[in-house]
Amino acid sequence: MKNLIMICALVLGSQVAKAGGFIEPYLGYQTGKVEISGGSTLKDKGTALGLRAGYQMVIPWFALDAKMYKGKDDASPQDDVSFTDVGVTVGASVPFLRPFIGYIPSAKIKSEGTGFDMTIKGTGLKLGLGIKILPLIDINIEHTTYSLKDPEVNGVTFTGTKADYTTTMIGLGMTF
Repeated sequence: MKNLIMICALVLGSQVAKAGGFIEPYLGYQTGKVEISGGSTLKDKGTALGLRAGYQMVIPWFALDAKMYKGKDDASPQDDVSFTDVGVTVGASVPFLRPFIGYIPSAKIKSEGTGFDMTIKGTGLKLGLGIKILPLIDINIEHTTYSLKDPEVNGVTFTGTKADYTTTMIGLGMTF
């Protein structure tokens, strides 16, 4: 029992208690897959750049989260894919790990190709894990699912059309 108390004191006591605001810019590589009602499926990959700004208590934290993405899809010829999303994220900072979950009330995805321009909006849910490798640096793994509807293609809105967009990102974040 004495050893268990000493181990708990060492693990929990070795973490510096901190509370206050933080900023976490992050850069990552992302892959995605969009499935449009009616059977179409496209995959894409590219670079994501994001920023979290929030407040951390001793263990829990919450933040506003914004992300931009640029990539290419697997169509022939390839189209440019970009998106932006803004949401809220909550998580916990425990020794070496930062699990988090987020809600994205505003996501906008744009795909541009030869004679083709599509914009689709929706919402999303994010689940992620940050792994501390240095005091300020995390490796972040994020899985996000977006629910999108009513795409606009070349200025024409297709009401009732839905799409599911799933992404996985691995990246580096620096928390200040």
